[in-house]
Formats: sequence, C-alpha cells, structure tokens
Amino acid sequence: MKYANPTIQEFKEYWSRDFPYSTDPKEGVTDSDIAKAFTQANFSINENLFGNQVDYTTAYMLLAAHYLVIDIRLATQGLNSTYQWAVASKSVGSVSESYAIPTKFQNSPYLTMLSQTGYGGKYLQLILPLMVGNVLSIPGRTLP
Repeated sequence: MKYANPTIQEFKEYWSRDFPYSTDPKEGVTDSDIAKAFTQANFSINENLFGNQVDYTTAYMLLAAHYLVIDIRLATQGLNSTYQWAVASKSVGSVSESYAIPTKFQNSPYLTMLSQTGYGGKYLQLILPLMVGNVLSIPGRTLP
C-alpha cells in the first residue's frame, strides 16, 4: 500500500459534527459501522490518483462516509430496502422536483451510486479532475 488508511478514531475526529457516535447501534454510529465502511472504501479507492497522503486521506474519508451513510440507510430499511437510483423527476401534489443528471453519470452505475449522498458527490468532485488526462499525438515512423 502506497498510503496509510485512516483509523476509526481519525474518522470520528474528521467527521466530529456529521455523525452521532455511540457504542449502542440504536443510538448512533458504532466502530463496527465505520470499519465496515472502511472495508467498502478499500474496494473503490484508487490510491494512484493521489499525489500525497493528505489528498488520499481526504478522499478516503469522503468515500468511507458515503458508504457509512448508505449502510445506515439500508440498516433502517432492512428487508424492505431497495436500491435508489438518482432522482430524475419526482412530484407530490403541486410540488415537483427534477435533477439534470449528466449522461456520463447515467451510463455508469458506480458514478450513479456515488451521487446518492453528499459525501459521494464531494468525492466525485475531487476525483473527476484527476481522472482526465491529456493525450498527445506525435507524427513519426519506425526505421526498418
């Protein structure tokens, strides 16, 4: 591993205002909830995108928080849980809501999944510029 993953304690300090922490799962987020989110983040993060430990840690924290929110939502739904795709249009009575979802997000289940939470959205904002590269063509030939 190129970079060190944050610890559970570092996660709690980083997100001190975002989550209610507790040893009781009925009262808040537990250490095992965070550990599970870390395991999921390990599958998704590409450490080669980042040039230093600070950038990697920031991205890892966002991705882990994203998975934590998804897991907590699923836990509250239990057997009734369903996968939530990004909202394209929703209306209730005279109130309606619609989102313009870029095609590249619609065509990627992974990017769509990340857009389900604010943490995943911030993670996307950080990594998308890192995933774009310049391509240059140089004319030439090979010698026999």
